[in-house]
Amino acid sequence: MKEVIPLILIKEIIEEKRKLRRILSKYKVKVPEEIEEMIERDEIPEHPSYEDFLSALALKKNIEEMGKAISRIIDEI
Repeated sequence: MKEVIPLILIKEIIEEKRKLRRILSKYKVKVPEEIEEMIERDEIPEHPSYEDFLSALALKKNIEEMGKAISRIIDEI
């Protein structure tokens, strides 16, 4: 059963990365923090950019956490 969990997480990581890439490409940036910087410099409007920034940040964190979870599970196998 433990072998199935990493596969499920990998599938979820792929989907989360697609969502993250979609947001980042919308602003032509590489990391979520660049969206926030653009807002601070008044290069883009705060709405809906700030919501996109927060979503991208959450996606990035989820991807990192799922990657760590996969590593822990694999170490246990």
